Order: sequence, then structure tokens, then C-alpha cells
Amino acid sequence: MSDIENKPFCACSTPGGVSGIAVIRMSGKGSFEVCDKIFKILRTCGKAKNISDMEGYTAAYAKAVDPNTDEKIDDCIVTVFRSPNSYTGEDMVEISCHGGVVVKQEILRVLTEQGGRAALPGEFTKTAFLNGKLDLTEAEAVMNVIAADSERALKASNAQLGGALKRELKEAEDKLYEALSLIEMMVEFPEHDDTPENTTKVKDLCVEVKSVFERLKDSYEKGRVLSERMRIALCGLPNSGKSSLLNSLTGYDRAIVTEVAGTTRDTLEVEVNVNGIPVTLIDTAGIRETDDKIEAMGVERAKTASFESDLTLYLAAPDVEPDEILTQINELLDEGVSKSSLAVVFSKSDLGRNSSSGVIENKCREIGIENFISVSSVDRIYLEELKSFITDRYENLGGTTSGETILLNKRHAMIISESVGYLNMGIDAIDNDMGLDAASSVLRLALDKTGEITGKSVSSELVDNIFSRFCIGK
Repeated sequence: MSDIENKPFCACSTPGGVSGIAVIRMSGKGSFEVCDKIFKILRTCGKAKNISDMEGYTAAYAKAVDPNTDEKIDDCIVTVFRSPNSYTGEDMVEISCHGGVVVKQEILRVLTEQGGRAALPGEFTKTAFLNGKLDLTEAEAVMNVIAADSERALKASNAQLGGALKRELKEAEDKLYEALSLIEMMVEFPEHDDTPENTTKVKDLCVEVKSVFERLKDSYEKGRVLSERMRIALCGLPNSGKSSLLNSLTGYDRAIVTEVAGTTRDTLEVEVNVNGIPVTLIDTAGIRETDDKIEAMGVERAKTASFESDLTLYLAAPDVEPDEILTQINELLDEGVSKSSLAVVFSKSDLGRNSSSGVIENKCREIGIENFISVSSVDRIYLEELKSFITDRYENLGGTTSGETILLNKRHAMIISESVGYLNMGIDAIDNDMGLDAASSVLRLALDKTGEITGKSVSSELVDNIFSRFCIGK
């Protein structure tokens, strides 16, 4: 380890800009000695005269000074955490100072000048992982908690941070180790242990783990939405009420609404929460034939947005010809929009029921479309029903995993999918009498894969890559 790496590292853990207070953290051997040079204790519990004398989990009111000039920088609260009882598992100091830009810069400057160094992205959490304070599932959940932008995302992230995924994987690993132990006994003592009962037990254990892994893999459909937001495209003919619906769902006039057809020329994305589900609403240009090059580009973007979305709401205004609507719906299906992800919304229902709604529904059902909703953006009629429909759409993603562990990380989902493949190979090896050694080898591969999620069998390169995506200060 280089001299630079041996230095305690520090960073501001609160966002940039100006705030009432900010928190600066320093971790590593020598943190207390560096802080002794800068902070002059004014009041604290006990008789501590400097930071090094303070007990763990105690705080001091202290003056921060520049040791080179003895000039005051700020009045701070300094909290001490002693190894191993800290977030990182090392000696650690948290400095609460005023949140001015210059104040933070000056404190970080003197910390680095007096023996510290700037922290790398994610270095605090990486150190916690390396010191066994967190496993990799919990460490990665830290960033999920920070990035959570809805109630459901926060709940799922906190569950993972609390060890929910770690516990499920631990139970699965225990069953795989039990299966491997049985195989080992049958190989070593075939005259006593190579029995149909033991072989069946090995297969049953594999099937149990496979069932858990398949549920986890399927849960990523929900996790992806919580991490990346559910994308919902609003499309239809010009003046079908797309922009009005977007404004109603967002709660303010985000999109321009006029009676002039073709007002919306490009896609407009707005982020909202629908019953705790993070959603990106995409208002699109009205779909129609046009000689206007700019509007034509908007129409193509509307079709692309529908194809790339999790849900497409096709708005049908009253007194529009059914054939025109059905032609456009078929065009969207031809573009790759799935029937299950397309819903017909009878808009502007404050003006009356669409006289052709029955015909449109019957024709749509003939081609496999089953979702129909009425709504009025002006009177906000049936908006709650629309929100419930969006919620049901989310709940039906990835099977019924409500209340269970949800994978939020694509890396985890890919690894679990590979593990399922290895378990299938192991079950096939048992069913087709391919030999216990063959089953044992693929079960060990499945165990290695789960270790890549928890960190038991992860490479240093992967660890560096994961934590490099963290923010500095966490």
C-alpha cells in the first residue's frame, strides 16, 4: 500500500451548493491526529482536550482553524467514532459545519494539508464492505436508498440494506452446500450413502433453490421500474387530450394545450409518482399524415416512444371515426407495441360518451386488446381509476412478488439468471444419470455466481467498478 493510500481520506457527504449545515467525513488510521491539528475543543462531555482523547460516539463543539495561520475557519460539531464501531469499521470523524461553499472548501483544504487526502468515489462504503461491516448486497443498496425517488423504491432499497436479499441468498447457499455434502458422501461411500433417497434429496434441494432464484429473477421487472421509472407514452390523434391528461396527472400545466391540432411537435417527458410508483409520462405529437417535416419527425418519435415504453395509453376523443382509431392502433402494433401494454383511453368524457366506444372496444378485443378506460382531464373524472390501472400494471410485473425481496440491480438479475441455468443443468444431470460429479460441478458454479452478488467470490476489479459509480462522500 502506498503512502497516499495509507492516509486517512475525507470528503463532503452533503450535496454541493449552499445549505444551513454540511457534513464532512474523514476515515482511516490517523484521522484523530489530523483533526487534533485543526479543531480546538470549546465544549464536550468528559475532560477531553483534543479529538484524540474523545470517546467513541461522543461529540464536541469545536473551532476549526488553519494551523498555518491560526485563523478561524468555522465553529463546528465534531463527532468521533472509534474502530471497529463506525460506518467504515475504521477510526472516523464527522464534522458538521456551516454549509457555505468556501467553508467546506477551507475545511477540506486544511484536512488534506495536515495529512489527509481526498476520498475516491464510494470509498467510505467500499471500506465498510472490505472491513466486513456490509456485504455487497447491502453496500449496493446504499446507493439505491440515495437514488430512491418514490416510496416503493425507498421501501425496496431499505429492505435490501436491511439484509433481506442477503438472508435469502444465505438460505439458498445453505441448501446448495447441503446438496454438495450429500453428493460428496455418495461419492466417497457409495456402498452406504448412494441411495435413491439421497439422490432425491439432492434434487429436491436444487428445485427449492431454483424456485427462489426464479422468483428473484422475475422480481427484477418490478425492480427495474423502481430504479429506472415506468415509462408511459400518451399517444393518439391530434387534439385527443394527451397534453391535458399529462397536466392533470402531474398536477400543473407542464404541456401547452390549445385547440390547434399539431400543437405538440416533440416528445415531452415529465416525472411523477403514481401511488408510490415512479413514472415518466411522455406526451407525444398527434399521430397523423402530414407534409410538415417537423411535425412528421414528431409523429415518428411518438411511435418510437410508444414502442420503448412499458405502457402505451392511446387516447380516443369523442366522435372520432372508429376506423381511423383502429388503423392507428394497428400501426402501433406493427411498430412493435405489445397488445398487453396498450390501453385505449376514451378521453374528454366530460363532453359525453364516445358514441363509437362500443364498436372500438369490440374491434380491439378481436385483435387481443383488453384494456379500456374513460377519463376527463378537465373535470378530473376517473383519474383515480386510471392511476389504479397503472398501479395494477406495476403489481402484475414479474409475477406476484408483493411484500417479498425485489431485485433492483440489473447485475444481480443477470447473475441470478445464470445461476438458474446452472441449477437446471444440475437437475438434468440427476434426472438423466449423467453422474454425481457432473451435478456437483454445476452446483459449485451456481454457488460461485451467488458469491458475486454477496461479495464472497467477487474480483477486486468488479469491486472497484461497482464503487466507482458511487458518489464521493458515500
